[in-house]
Amino acid sequence: MKKTIRCYFVCFGTEESIRRRCKVLFDEYDVVIDEKKPDYVIYSTAGGYAAGGIDHIRYNHCIKIFLSDENDIPNFNDCDYAMSLAPITLGDRFLRIYTYDIFQRSPLPPFDRDTLLNRRFCNFVYSNNQAADPTREHIYQVLSKYKKIDSAGSLFNNMGNVLPRRGWKAKIDFLSRYKFTLAIENSSHPGYTTEKIFHPFLAHSLPIYWGNPNVSLDWNPNSFVNLMNYSSIEEGIEEVIRLDQDDEAYLEKMSASFWKSGDSFEDFQKIETKRVSDFFHHIFDQPLSQARRRPVYGHRGVVAKIEERIARNTSLKEHLKYRVLRKLGVFFGLD
Repeated sequence: MKKTIRCYFVCFGTEESIRRRCKVLFDEYDVVIDEKKPDYVIYSTAGGYAAGGIDHIRYNHCIKIFLSDENDIPNFNDCDYAMSLAPITLGDRFLRIYTYDIFQRSPLPPFDRDTLLNRRFCNFVYSNNQAADPTREHIYQVLSKYKKIDSAGSLFNNMGNVLPRRGWKAKIDFLSRYKFTLAIENSSHPGYTTEKIFHPFLAHSLPIYWGNPNVSLDWNPNSFVNLMNYSSIEEGIEEVIRLDQDDEAYLEKMSASFWKSGDSFEDFQKIETKRVSDFFHHIFDQPLSQARRRPVYGHRGVVAKIEERIARNTSLKEHLKYRVLRKLGVFFGLD
């Protein structure tokens, strides 16, 4: 029988999104979603302040777990435990994870030489240009000088219809029609390796990657084109052109296992699932009274209580004003 835990989720969107992003948790525990009296609060940053990204402060009395696969560094003054992409360690309080989608059961397509070679050239599926590094646009423009790139997102769309942003299986089906996929992160940040490279792997479409300078610690460097390894984008694109024109070199790249541990992709999924499961059991199987890691007393304990009281009794505008004042070190003489 599964252990029952009472949790509330902040900044996760719909319950469907919660269950997808916390699949391992729901597999291991009977999770009761309780907004009023939770014992644990799991929060993220999706949508920022506008989506209630600071609402977790209303639950400073709970055990708090930060979960993100964005380029966030956890603030351990706010959380007891954290799971993210950040390349850090902090005793028993932190676990570095892969993007959530690796826990979805998705068998890899068969390796078929003719199918892999007889596909369209390259795709580009993005909607974000305002919050993204300009390198994304630069890579698209440079590679487009060689051959047309099919853009199915709202950014640079040249296919008429826009691929829906939700529904990763539809996206993977689309990517599978192409030899190459432009896999370009929103920013270049150590540890920040997202679904942008993982989805092409699932689709057997060779990723052309830019982003995490340490991406080869996460995925087999022989299984994708890493533009970070070249002196310029133009030099990296020359390697893409070479692979496009050399069938044997392309197939050799495609045949390399992309995962770093286990004898198969299924083994890799099991290994990573166990890592996350073990971390959850470490948190939830200890007595609730012993699970807190943030200070209860002293400066941080006092600040946490003040923040929670303000969050529960003031408007968002007033709360944000308080946060700014706290950063300036002028509130209550505590900072």
